[in-house]
Amino acid sequence: MNGWIGRCLRVNLTEGKHRIEEIHPQILNKFLGGRGHGVKIFSDEVSPQTDPLSPDNKLIFVSGPLVGTGAITGASCNVVTKSSLTGALACAKMRGHFGAELKFAGFDMIIVEGKAEGPVILSIRDDKIKIDPALEYWGRSTSETEALYKRNMGDPWAARETFLAGIGPAGEQLLPLANIVNDRFLSVGGAGIGAVMGSKNLKAIAVKGQHSLHVADGSRFVQVINTMINKLNSASLTSQSMSQWGTAFLVGLCHQKGILPQNNFRLGTLSLKNIGTEALNSAFALRSRSCFACPVGCIKKTDVKHPAYEGRGMVPTYLAIGALGVNCGVNDLAAIGMANMICAEMGLDPVAAGGMLATAMELIERKTVTPEELKIDLRFGNSDAMLEALRMISTKKGHAKRLGQGGKALAESAERPDLFMGVKGLSLAPFDPRAIQGLGLHFATCNYGPHHLYGNTFIDELLNVHEKLDPWDAEGKPLLVKRFQDTTAVMDSLGLCSWPLMGLKFNNYIPMTNSCLGTEYKADDLMAIGERIWNLERTFNLRAGLTSNDDTLPERFVTEPIADGPGQGQVSRVNEMRPEYYHLRGWNENGEPLPETLSALGLEEHN
Repeated sequence: MNGWIGRCLRVNLTEGKHRIEEIHPQILNKFLGGRGHGVKIFSDEVSPQTDPLSPDNKLIFVSGPLVGTGAITGASCNVVTKSSLTGALACAKMRGHFGAELKFAGFDMIIVEGKAEGPVILSIRDDKIKIDPALEYWGRSTSETEALYKRNMGDPWAARETFLAGIGPAGEQLLPLANIVNDRFLSVGGAGIGAVMGSKNLKAIAVKGQHSLHVADGSRFVQVINTMINKLNSASLTSQSMSQWGTAFLVGLCHQKGILPQNNFRLGTLSLKNIGTEALNSAFALRSRSCFACPVGCIKKTDVKHPAYEGRGMVPTYLAIGALGVNCGVNDLAAIGMANMICAEMGLDPVAAGGMLATAMELIERKTVTPEELKIDLRFGNSDAMLEALRMISTKKGHAKRLGQGGKALAESAERPDLFMGVKGLSLAPFDPRAIQGLGLHFATCNYGPHHLYGNTFIDELLNVHEKLDPWDAEGKPLLVKRFQDTTAVMDSLGLCSWPLMGLKFNNYIPMTNSCLGTEYKADDLMAIGERIWNLERTFNLRAGLTSNDDTLPERFVTEPIADGPGQGQVSRVNEMRPEYYHLRGWNENGEPLPETLSALGLEEHN
């Protein structure tokens, strides 16, 4: 096969057995691979009523067909399961090198079933599959686990080429905020997935391989890639902004439009003196790190000088600065960077953790909850307390257990559910939806919860890359949201990062895809597959109990205008936009796909 390996590794931890299965080409033609393939298998094999932490839930690790081939940004591996935080589908985006190494080990997909008796690590070295005891790794941070595992291999050269995806103490304690971390400190989306992995007693998966990948037309493939690299090098956002500062360059732009939230999405004004890109250069010695086959290099590394986490770490991203910084009233980049590293070490999702902290801080500010009750002085701007809380909740001991359940559970336990700024149980990514209307609609309707990387409309709404749009304007945004959601589903399924869409058009990816896979896709063909994937995810979530009532934003965004700053007076118009979005999707007024829509997408069996 071209691009695809065509093999799946199915591991039953209860029985301690595994088997290798062939992947049907029909499924790949219909869902591409990656996210689409994972969602299809998961929805076929797991009941929507399954308890996320039961052995009946499954974890599916799946790389797209372009991963490992040398395709531009062909590095993404998706992890699909039912989230312990949202009760709906979850899909983590693993960047770095794990996804490519999984392909080199000879597999497109790993399906993890059941539950091991005790802690284990799954080792995949080409066709040598082992389920090893992992008691000595249990309780360790993600970087400690990786370092010890590689040291125990006894072969430094093999260790350099081995990549791990695993959980920290948060996942072991089954915290709903837990995520999976790969390549030491990388994780995007997927809150609740770490708890699912912990419930299976699976500490980590290690992959290494030497399999070759084939492309259909090598000469054409290389030619197309060179053309795409030239385009990326000539686009200022990808060649300068992202390459120099990573996603942190968005801080200033979001501030200018009132999109950057402060103090649990209540304030909009702040000084960029301590958190802007100039401050970033002053606070950290920036070094670039690229994911496999990525010419942009948006991951920024630095040295961490802290007794608990000394070594190399990651410079704060926009997500960290927004969720763990400004939205918690913290503008100390060193503290934000440490909070981000604690999340990576403990295996916490930074968006979910930051949302929990901001919720707790507002509850304390309103005197609904007291610091004495939580036994920690979580107030806006108290960075020391924030760092203490992040360390403590991963232990799930005493009062920290309450914080570790997440912002939604914390607000509900205090009888103030209105103070949790989230959708479908997941905290909002740090973009104020009142000041960026399309992204707000995406947050309300996204199958995985309010995360921007499953429909990054800000590429046009804020950055005006492909068309010039006003983020405060609601007109035309339903169509924009649908287009970006379907596009992202395609990119995730091919195994590509969506950040280069700041320098490339979707059509630029068509020749690369076809020359790799030997297909004759047109842009509309791929977009139809993206729409199929989105609808399949929707039908699963509906059967899991979600309804159109979950396709909205917290009342604050609809009824309380932004109080100050550039976005002053703006409110979200999500309720005005949602009916048009449903219509464009081919759904009824209750957000349910119409029979003719499912039939046109080849999803009749999900009607």
